[in-house]
Amino acid sequence: MANRNRRGARPAPQPQRPARRPKKRKKINWFRVAVITLGLTVAVLITLGILNAAKPAVSAESETPAPEAQTDPEFFSTVKPAPADTSGSDTIDGVTVPKSVFDGALFVGDSLTEQLADYVEQGAGASTILSDAVFLTADSYSWADAANEIGGGEGTLTLEEQTVTLSTAILKTGARKLYIQLGKEDLIYNEVSTVTENAKQVLSALKLSYPSMEITVQAVTPMLEWIDYMGLSSGTIAEYNAAMKSYCAAEGFGFADIAAFFPEGYLPAEYCADPGQLCIHLNDAGCAIWTSYLLGELQPEPTPTPEPEDNTPDDTGDGDADGTDYGGE
Repeated sequence: MANRNRRGARPAPQPQRPARRPKKRKKINWFRVAVITLGLTVAVLITLGILNAAKPAVSAESETPAPEAQTDPEFFSTVKPAPADTSGSDTIDGVTVPKSVFDGALFVGDSLTEQLADYVEQGAGASTILSDAVFLTADSYSWADAANEIGGGEGTLTLEEQTVTLSTAILKTGARKLYIQLGKEDLIYNEVSTVTENAKQVLSALKLSYPSMEITVQAVTPMLEWIDYMGLSSGTIAEYNAAMKSYCAAEGFGFADIAAFFPEGYLPAEYCADPGQLCIHLNDAGCAIWTSYLLGELQPEPTPTPEPEDNTPDDTGDGDADGTDYGGE
């Protein structure tokens, strides 16, 4: 009985655990996710933009040399013009074209050069490559004015509606070639030697400050045959031109001898633009000759060499060389 009761006995029932409630899943706030993602994207883009903008500035600072200390007179800056482009070509709209020899040329002068400027900028010369040059003139500009600028004086030329010195004009235009024609105004009331000394002072200073720039002095053209204006005449002009031509040859400057086209020593009336005034400025016909000369299309006739005098004694008689016969034995 005991065994039966033990085998048939049922285990006491275990208390049941309460059923676990399933966890409630949180909903994703997609609006918050979108806002955070957008903010991160904007921050990354701003950072990249700042880095890209900083790169050119760093490159420019590293490539730009520090300016040299200025030791020259105020007239001249120690900043040199850009070196000449020797590639011999320009690129325009992706097309390579030959570079004009007057690209980068600066013409400076008084009213004589102004006549040439008008012919090149508004007349027949506009169809030539001479129109690639920059012309800067003042009616009464002189070597004395330029020399005064060297000493720190105010400028006389006008560039972009501002009064500038010759040196400032060279720097602002980036000139690689300079054609300068002065002396007409200086020769009024002044000795030729005084004028040439002022010219030499200015040219020497230019050569020192801009050693890579090609400098050409242009001769002053003569006047009508009978004109003498307070010391300015065809004679004093010829004396000045001869002195400057010799100086330029010795110092390595170019010399454009326009006056050589008038071998008689004075300006023919058919080339004179102001016969009733100063009688020295060239008209269009004269400027056409000037332009052709600068373009290498025309050269003045060489000055004929004087023939030597014949000092051979007259052998027709027994007398002296003058033909006088004093008789004989």
